Amino acid sequence: MANEQYNYEGTENHDLVYDLRQRYAKLVGDHLEMISVLRIAKNYPEYFNALDHLYTIIEFKFKERTKEKAMTWEKIKQKVDDYAMLRKDVIAIALKYPQVWFSKSINNQGVELIEQALKNIERYLIFKMGEANMFGSKREVEGLI
Repeated sequence: MANEQYNYEGTENHDLVYDLRQRYAKLVGDHLEMISVLRIAKNYPEYFNALDHLYTIIEFKFKERTKEKAMTWEKIKQKVDDYAMLRKDVIAIALKYPQVWFSKSINNQGVELIEQALKNIERYLIFKMGEANMFGSKREVEGLI
C-alpha cells in the first residue's frame, strides 16, 4: 500500500497534485488580498514587503517570451529584469521620502511617488500572472466556452 502513493498513474498522486494546486491558488489569493488591504491602509513598508513576497511565490510561473529556445549566457546577463528595476525605484523613492514611507509625515509629492511606484509593481505582477494563466483560461476548463 505504501508504494501505491508513489504510483504516478494512481489516484493518490493525482489527488496530491490537485491538493497542491489548490493550496498554491489559496496562497496566491491570500497574498493578493493582503496586498489590497495594505494598499488601502497606506502601509507602504508592509505593502512593499507583501508585493515582494508575492513575487517570490509566483516568479517561477513567468515564462520567457522569446522565439529562441535556448538563450546564451550573454543574452541572459543583458536581459533587463523589469521587477528588479521596479523594486529599485520603490527603494530609491522610499529613501528620498523616509518620513512619508513610515507614515510620519504627509508630503503630497512623496505620497504620490511612493504609491505610484508600489502600484507599478502590483500591476506588473498582475500582468505577469495573467500571462502565465494563473487566473485560469477558458480553453483549459470544460464547459466555459
